[in-house]
Amino acid sequence: MSERRAVQESWEPETWRYRLINWHLLRGFGQSVPASLTMSTPFVGYMILYHSQIEEYLGGLGGLLNQQAQPGTCAPWFEFSMRLNIVYIGLLFLGFGTILYRAFAPGVIKGAKGINEYVVETIENVSARNLRSMYVTIKSKRPQVASSFGRRAPWLSRDKSLKTASDALKKDDDNQIKIDILRSFYNVQNRHTLRGIVYMVLVFYAAGFVLLSLPGLTFTGRVLCNVGFDLGILGK
Repeated sequence: MSERRAVQESWEPETWRYRLINWHLLRGFGQSVPASLTMSTPFVGYMILYHSQIEEYLGGLGGLLNQQAQPGTCAPWFEFSMRLNIVYIGLLFLGFGTILYRAFAPGVIKGAKGINEYVVETIENVSARNLRSMYVTIKSKRPQVASSFGRRAPWLSRDKSLKTASDALKKDDDNQIKIDILRSFYNVQNRHTLRGIVYMVLVFYAAGFVLLSLPGLTFTGRVLCNVGFDLGILGK
C-alpha cells in the first residue's frame, strides 16, 4: 500500500486542458451515426442544394445559389437560401472534424467507451510484451509516471529478458501493475497524443454546431417579432 501511495504522489496533476480537452471529449460525437453522415455533406449537399442540372427534380433546390430573398414585415436575419447555406457549411465543418477524428484518434479511444471499459476488456489478455510497449509510450509522454513504474516493476526495462518479464508478471497476483499501466497508457493516448489535431477537431465541431444553431435562433427571433406586432408592442 505504501508503494502504491508513493506512486500516486509522484504523479504530477495534469492541467485542465489535458483533463477536459482530449480525444474522449470528441468521441461522443465523433463515433456517432450523425457524425458519419456529416462526412458525406460535401458531396450530397452540393448535389441537393447547388447543382443546377438537377433543379427540376428537386423542386428548385438545385438552383439555390440563384434564388433571391423576399422582403417581409418581420424580415428574418437570414433568408431561406442563406439559412440553407449556413446549415450546409455547418454540416461541412462537422464532416471535416469527423474525418479528422476518424483518421487520427487513437485506437484505444475509438475501441472503448471509457478508461474502465478499456481496462476490463484488455487486462486478461495483456502480456509482458504489450506492457513493455505501453511503458515505452508512457515514458515518451509522461516520463515521471514511467519512472514510478520502473521502480515498481524493473522488468519493464528492455534490459531484462522477455522471459524474466513474463515470470515477474505472473507473480503479480492482484494485477495492480497491469491496471496502473493500462490506465496510464489510456490517459497518455487520450490526453497527450496529437494535441494539435484534437484542437482542430474541437474548432470544427464548435463552429459547425454554432452555425447549425443560427437558423433556429433567427427563426425564434422572427416569431417573437411577429408576436410583438400582434400585441402592439412593436407598432402597428
